[in-house]
Amino acid sequence: MHPYRRLLFLCALLLGFFITFRIHFSRSTPDVKQDAIREDDISLCFKWQTIDTQQLRTSACLPNHRIISSVWTHDGSGLMKYIQWIATRKLGNIRISRLNDECELIQENDFSVVSENDRFVQIYIMPLTANFDKKSPCSTTIVRIIKFGMLNVPRIYFKRRVLRATIAYQYLDNIRQNHNFTSSWNIPLSKSLQKANVVTKHLIHCINSTSNATSLIIDSEDMIFSNLIESEKMLTNFISVLGFNTSKQSVKDIIQYDSYQFMEDATWWDQSETVQHVLSSLVHPKSKNSKNSKDFYRLHGNHSFAHYVADSRQCFNDGTFYQLQSETITNRTSTDQPERCSLKPFDCAFGDQYSFSDREKLYQTYPKDDYFNSDPIKCGFTVQSIIDKVRKRYERNDKCEIIVFTCITNCYDPLPTITEAMPLGTCFVALLDTKSLNSLRVPFIVGRQPNNLRHPWDLIDLGNSSSLFRVAAKVTESLKMLGHRMFPLAKWFVWLDGKAYIINIKEVLSLAKTPIIGLHHHDFNRTSELEVNLTISRVKLRETPNSVELNGSLQEIELQEAEYKRDGFYSRSNAIGLPLFDIAIFIYRNNHPCSFRYLCGWHNEVNYFSYRGQLSVYYSAERLNLTSYLGFIPRRFYHTLGHSTTC
Repeated sequence: MHPYRRLLFLCALLLGFFITFRIHFSRSTPDVKQDAIREDDISLCFKWQTIDTQQLRTSACLPNHRIISSVWTHDGSGLMKYIQWIATRKLGNIRISRLNDECELIQENDFSVVSENDRFVQIYIMPLTANFDKKSPCSTTIVRIIKFGMLNVPRIYFKRRVLRATIAYQYLDNIRQNHNFTSSWNIPLSKSLQKANVVTKHLIHCINSTSNATSLIIDSEDMIFSNLIESEKMLTNFISVLGFNTSKQSVKDIIQYDSYQFMEDATWWDQSETVQHVLSSLVHPKSKNSKNSKDFYRLHGNHSFAHYVADSRQCFNDGTFYQLQSETITNRTSTDQPERCSLKPFDCAFGDQYSFSDREKLYQTYPKDDYFNSDPIKCGFTVQSIIDKVRKRYERNDKCEIIVFTCITNCYDPLPTITEAMPLGTCFVALLDTKSLNSLRVPFIVGRQPNNLRHPWDLIDLGNSSSLFRVAAKVTESLKMLGHRMFPLAKWFVWLDGKAYIINIKEVLSLAKTPIIGLHHHDFNRTSELEVNLTISRVKLRETPNSVELNGSLQEIELQEAEYKRDGFYSRSNAIGLPLFDIAIFIYRNNHPCSFRYLCGWHNEVNYFSYRGQLSVYYSAERLNLTSYLGFIPRRFYHTLGHSTTC
């Protein structure tokens, strides 16, 4: 029996081992599954708010290796202007994911470059009201994703140092859609700040408590510089931190071309100081701005300052980045009937206006969920020309804060007359064809200040006017509204026709209440509609010797009149009583997004239809609902003289 007992003992031992193994396996299996769940949870994926929200249009959650960097931010933080620029210039791929208070996805947008690799900068927009209570699902989700799901992904928290400014901009952006700008805002600021402080502190802790990847906290206020070189460095460093390649020459060229639009003077509508001024003006609506206040505080016309800031923010979102020459598609042909570009090739090429749809593009709206327009706008200079020399001469000139400029072709006028006080930093630029330049070779002096200082004109030769636009006068009409394209660092542009006589520019600018000012037409009954027949008579008188040129000009006027009637422009402008501008003197402030869009729209009208700017001076302003931002110069500050040829 002894061998049998030994066998029985071995069988019992094996059975016990098997049972123990099964018990251990049964207990270990859930742990293995739990580890798998944790491993899956350690991803970059947020759950969607509802099943209905996750439509087929949404992209799959990005795996870790496809994310260059992650940026955590809030609405109103000041980040989006940089993201809009990156998307417009196609510097790289962007994904924007919006979260609700429970850290669930409610919106996702991709801005991708076809030729680029498949890696993205992932942006998360977190509400300042997120539920970050202890052990809340939102809190644990954020910790899981930031601390464990992004082990090798650089993390950036982009915010404002002034948290109340973020809250105020969120409120302003929310109400601008219906323009319900009341005299007082119903913002429970103290309660909102208390909640927002919890959210920002939680995110700062999460970002700072990770050591396996680059972590960076950026305050929007630290991105603003008054110096162009510093602004260029800032943009270069920022997109480098995001993970985009800044070594390409094309990227360097874009940064150099666009950096002025992110300088202090150009970003006033998104600065913390500005919205704090909005809040202050609401508390003390009757207080006067100090004489040292920045001039944009008083350029809001009949609107409230809050309304004006909101409009400026919306105009920037609608698009203010100009089409670069490198972005222009070459060898285009007109698709319009009748086809006109063969008779005026430079006209069509300069504005990239080959069809009615090109002209309409400025007014097209982008999908509401896209945050911003990511297409560049057409605003002249879309092909190389001799006119580029103006920008090349002045693109880095920060000494000329005020540019007084004119343009003369075919000796049509002498240089304009300027008297009395001129502010420091005023420069005088005359754009001339060679024929006019030769007639003005003698030194021209302007201004009579108490110390008897004299200021010479910078005479710039644009060559033979016949080599540019179909009609020589179109050089003048096109360039008067493109000061912001030629002199990007200036603050004010003072356009003067040769027949203009302006008195005391310094006081004119100090009294301006709108960002654009001009002359009230001497005929107070003149309207845009009535101007058509008067313009036809003037064109016939001026262009009679050349029947081909005259017929082309008349055809453009007729097409323009027909479109304005079809569009309803004449009836709308007559209904609101728009008085006609005399554009012999035309002054506008640089770095106002709505002014940019109006001026580009006006230029496109002159480029596409008749070169006579009087016919279209109000069209884009009315179409863009910006007519209230066009004001008038007091009569005592100017005269208009007759035209007088110089050769």
